[in-house]
Amino acid sequence: MEPRPNSIELFAGAGGLALGLEMAGFSTRALIEIDEYCCETLRYNAPKYFPDAVIFQRDITKLDVKEVLNAIHTKADDIDLIAGGPPCQSFSISKIPKGGRTLDDPRDNLFLHFVRFVKEIRPKVFLMENVPGLLNKADGEVFRRVLGAFRSIGYTLNHKVLNAADYGVPQIRKRLFILGSRDGRTLRFPEPTHSKIQPNLMGLPPYVTIRQAFSILTPDMPNQELPRHTPKKIQKLASLPPGSSWRNWRFRDAWDKPSRCITGHCRDDWTHPGEPRAGTVRELATLQTFPTDYVFRGPIMAMNYVRFQFQYRQVGNSVPVLLAKAIGSAILKQLKSVEMQQLV
Repeated sequence: MEPRPNSIELFAGAGGLALGLEMAGFSTRALIEIDEYCCETLRYNAPKYFPDAVIFQRDITKLDVKEVLNAIHTKADDIDLIAGGPPCQSFSISKIPKGGRTLDDPRDNLFLHFVRFVKEIRPKVFLMENVPGLLNKADGEVFRRVLGAFRSIGYTLNHKVLNAADYGVPQIRKRLFILGSRDGRTLRFPEPTHSKIQPNLMGLPPYVTIRQAFSILTPDMPNQELPRHTPKKIQKLASLPPGSSWRNWRFRDAWDKPSRCITGHCRDDWTHPGEPRAGTVRELATLQTFPTDYVFRGPIMAMNYVRFQFQYRQVGNSVPVLLAKAIGSAILKQLKSVEMQQLV
């Protein structure tokens, strides 16, 4: 059996990006995440979904690359991919005309530690995920610095905003991805597998709907605890017609369309299309295309001002699994193409 290429995941969260890359064919060797409850989720699911991974519950700013490589008994040359999504707060207060901290401020340099891991390990490819707003932050200056940092260590870059619904995810979710290649090639992103336009020349199937996604769910699945609401809130949620626009910090989608973007506030802003309640953790995780037996751990819910990752926040902040799988499959295909060319 051909060995799978190795990957390291930074800012792993609850594991959505890493899980998709695993499904594409990568072997996750390290999952690095500071939040205790995300790590609890990763540890619980690791035996089935990340069997080769060492989980580091650590502050990445204090984590030495050599320590990681020693713990996973792997040389830097054997790491094919580094992936992850530095929290977007790392970019939100860089030096701008109105003032604020610089990118190298020790309180906001998480992105630079992503660069540090890439620089020291030199993987064949890196994949970084973030919000599309990064493109326009400080009139694009922050994004230019991001690209410049990777180019300065010898990587050829490609970036694109992808809509998760185009890849079979029952959710309109747009995220920015940056692909970096060590060998000078410009890596391509995957072509869409689904389309909003029906019929279409490519013969692609329509977007997956909430109804289709929820059709596999049963009440006995993990993370299916129904949210508890006051009678007043139930009445308010019932008044939201399916397909209604954003109102009073909430929205309600129609059954036969994809969901709008799931956020870290999904316990508050997402309303079930058929019942006057919020979604369960499992329902929302299904909209992020997590397997139904992937279990989320830690507190189910907490106030939004807390810093830890409760279950709803873990789900809302994840990369959709099928989107990650599509990107991972595209990367692997191009890596194998290079290997075949080298053999000729």
